[in-house]
Amino acid sequence: MHLYRNAYYYQIMKNNNKKGFTLAELLIVVAIIGVLVAISIPIFNKQIEKSREAYDIATMRQAASLAVEYYYSGVVTENGTTSTDLGFNNNSDTERRNAYGAYDPKSGKFVPSKNSLKAYGKGTKTDGGTYFYGGNSREAYSSTQDYRDAVVMIAIYPAAKEPHICVFWKNNQGTYTGQNNSYVGGRYENKDDDPKYCIWISLNG
Repeated sequence: MHLYRNAYYYQIMKNNNKKGFTLAELLIVVAIIGVLVAISIPIFNKQIEKSREAYDIATMRQAASLAVEYYYSGVVTENGTTSTDLGFNNNSDTERRNAYGAYDPKSGKFVPSKNSLKAYGKGTKTDGGTYFYGGNSREAYSSTQDYRDAVVMIAIYPAAKEPHICVFWKNNQGTYTGQNNSYVGGRYENKDDDPKYCIWISLNG
């Protein structure tokens, strides 16, 4: 009986010594978790934005590679484009005449009009910190522009003083004309057929 009573009291004492978290300790834990979440969300969002920008740039490079292939295949004149999926801008200024097309990443081909494509750009105005230059001193892609309503376009200028290819993004609204200023990021120095952001590929070599 005496042993039983001692064991009973020992168990009571043991249970009384068990302590839970105090309110202050719980508040500190919650505050720490809140700080960690606040720090991690912007980092996570920036990484997501970087992947979007990487997709857009990869799409531009694919279009650029195909445009170079078309140029060296000799199908970038007015007569040559009739047998291809490119259009031709027969400008009165010979140097500004160009073969053009919108790039379809699903098929890996060009189509004459961007109106037949759904916008596929991924980058938003959130700055993912991506810098990309292509062929000249201007940026080819801006990480602070919104590309979600745009498609990649190419223009090939075989008769310019410096034959070149320009690869750029254009908002998917209206029809393609050389006077349209719907380039993502606008025009360079307000020139009608010169987007502010583009991959510039010199064809002199």
